[in-house]
Amino acid sequence: MIAMYDMMVRKKMLKIQERLGMRIGISGGTSKIPVVRNTQNVLEVLEELYRIGLRAFVIPKEYFADIGNATDLYKTKYGDLIKIKDIAGKYGIELSLTYPDLPEKHDEIIRTFCTIATVMDARTFVIQPTFFPRMPHDQATKLVVHKLNEITNSMRLKFKIGVEATGKMNQVGTVEDVLDIVDRTAGTEPILNWAHIHGRGSGALRSQSDFKRIIEKTRSVAGPGWVEDAFMFFSGVTYGPSGEVGRIPMDKADINLEFLIREVMGANIHGTLVFEDPDKEKWIVKNMEKLADMVR
Repeated sequence: MIAMYDMMVRKKMLKIQERLGMRIGISGGTSKIPVVRNTQNVLEVLEELYRIGLRAFVIPKEYFADIGNATDLYKTKYGDLIKIKDIAGKYGIELSLTYPDLPEKHDEIIRTFCTIATVMDARTFVIQPTFFPRMPHDQATKLVVHKLNEITNSMRLKFKIGVEATGKMNQVGTVEDVLDIVDRTAGTEPILNWAHIHGRGSGALRSQSDFKRIIEKTRSVAGPGWVEDAFMFFSGVTYGPSGEVGRIPMDKADINLEFLIREVMGANIHGTLVFEDPDKEKWIVKNMEKLADMVR
């Protein structure tokens, strides 16, 4: 049973998301379980998110460590994946998957995670386009396009593979790279990771107009469908000459969440906003009143 205080938190959190027009969620785990590694962990996280009214969860690659291929999936974890999907559906929580640091031998991993995402009825499977690190930028981008088209055309996925903006200057993954890849591939969508964009540009998001410029550019390439169901990450970040260095609490960062919220609401964007903070869900609850003020 949800306690009275929790009911108040849940009600306010749901109202914030209604006004914002986006599902708010977290990635990886909660403050008590920082990284989910087994099915019980995932179920506990879903229960906690339901309790406080959050509506999205990104499951990290660590949970799927014992699944090497689709055969492993059906032999070892199929029942657990269905259970997680059903509980998430019951609680109204959107599930997504992520594998941010794909190796060069990535083909089997992508296909396996696409199968997992299909079984779990996931919103998206998020990857970074960095799996040809030793190749020149143009050649690496061309190969990413080829590989993604090969996979999406052969698997006929019901969801879109998310191509995420990256944080290091030497990586494929500028906003322009992401939009170019999405424009030249079927079954993909841009994932705006605002911390990566900020860090890659050595603090590029200085004003509200900086957020507006990227949102308008993304909308012009990805089209009206993106506006109706966008997917974004937001976190605090430190950076240096080569781009992102690491993550820090959002309260200590120089990236302004309110600028993003204003632009999201001004552009009438809907979809999912995932916060990544060391305090996980506690940061969102602690800053609930600030979030409520931002969406008024």
